[in-house]
Amino acid sequence: MKHILGPNSKSTLTNVKEGDSQPNAVDLRLDKVFKIKEDVFTISNEEKKHRGTEYELRPNSEGYYFLEPGHYEVVMENIINVGEGDAGFVITRSTLNRNGCFLTSGLYDSGYHGVMAAVLHVCIGPARIKKGTRIGQYLCFDAEALKMYDGDYGINKQHDKKYGA
Repeated sequence: MKHILGPNSKSTLTNVKEGDSQPNAVDLRLDKVFKIKEDVFTISNEEKKHRGTEYELRPNSEGYYFLEPGHYEVVMENIINVGEGDAGFVITRSTLNRNGCFLTSGLYDSGYHGVMAAVLHVCIGPARIKKGTRIGQYLCFDAEALKMYDGDYGINKQHDKKYGA
């Protein structure tokens, strides 16, 4: 593993604020929350039909999202550009984990450039999370890439346009 802000990383991350750099990772802050639809999700080698989202939740006047138990698509404040020879993933900050909330996210491949998103699982009871709160951490590691990312997500891809990327 290596630090994305360290001298050996070829990756970059936007909107890193003072206090976000931890000993082994960088904290990611909550930007947007979407309610995931309960539609049928379809995937095969030939097609992919996302559930999509019903709507974007808005924080209250104090800046808090009030989240009932369920599953939410969350978008971080950061844009990542994963350099050649790097890859990474997002883990949940321990305070959320200890309170029955956790993030799941896929691998960030070498060459991916775009928003950072995950599913936030609120499992025990309701949660109040303020916009801009550090909810995840990005872990970066050396990766032998046979080719650079060329998938459906990232800057200028249709899927990420709903996030303003």
